[in-house]
Amino acid sequence: METLDNISYSQMLQFRKSVTNSTLGYNLKMLTQLFSLLFINILTCKAYITQKEFCKSAVVVRAKILPQGSLDALAAPAVPNYYRLFEIKIQEVYKDDLSSGWDKNSEHFAISKDTTFNPDADGCDIPASSKATEALLYFDSLDRVKRQCKYWSDVSQFEKKALRKNKYDCKCDDLDQCYDPVSGKKGKPDCDRKRMNQILCTQDANANCVWKGSKKTCVSCNQDSQQRNNVVYCGS
Repeated sequence: METLDNISYSQMLQFRKSVTNSTLGYNLKMLTQLFSLLFINILTCKAYITQKEFCKSAVVVRAKILPQGSLDALAAPAVPNYYRLFEIKIQEVYKDDLSSGWDKNSEHFAISKDTTFNPDADGCDIPASSKATEALLYFDSLDRVKRQCKYWSDVSQFEKKALRKNKYDCKCDDLDQCYDPVSGKKGKPDCDRKRMNQILCTQDANANCVWKGSKKTCVSCNQDSQQRNNVVYCGS
C-alpha cells in the first residue's frame, strides 16, 4: 500500500487533474440542466405572458414609430431624465380603457424609459430608426409606453387574430387559475414549440376560465397526450 510519502509528484498532479475535470463536468452538467429549464419555461410562458400583458394594460395599439422630428408641428411633452420620446402614428386600436379617442392615422407623442444605456430599464427597447417601424405597443397611461412592446413582424398570426377579434378575455384576469382540461392543472399551459402561441384563456359556457387552442386543436399542445381525443374544450 502506497503512503503519502511514496506518491510521486506526477501522481499528485494526475489526481488533481481528474478531480478538477470531474468537478468541471458536474458543474457543466448542472448549468446545462438549468439553462434547459429556463428555456423550456420561456417557451411555456409565451401565450401566458401575451394575454397577461394585454389585460394588465390600459391601451394596446398597433402603431408606426416614426423617425425623430416627424411631429415637429405638435408640441412635444417634457421628457424626464433617463426616458426617450416616441413619435407614433396609430394603425389599429385593440384596447382603450382610457377613452383616448385615438383612431387610425392619428399622431401622438409618448415616452418610455430609455434602454439605450441601461438594457435592464423597464422601457420599450425598439431602437430609433430613420424609417417608420411598425410595432405593438402597450400603455399604462396615454403617454407611457410599457416594456412589453414588440415589432409587429414578431406578432404571430394567432395573436393578430385574437387582437382584432377581441379574443383576449380579461374576465379571466388571474391566469394562474386558468384550467387546462388535458393536464387537469391550473396555471401556465404546457405547449410544444409549434403551438405555444396559439392558445388563450377564456370563459366557457359555465363561466370557468379554460385554456383553449386555435382552430380545432385542443388546449394541450403536447402531441403525446393520451387524453387529447377525450377533451371537450377544443377550438376558440
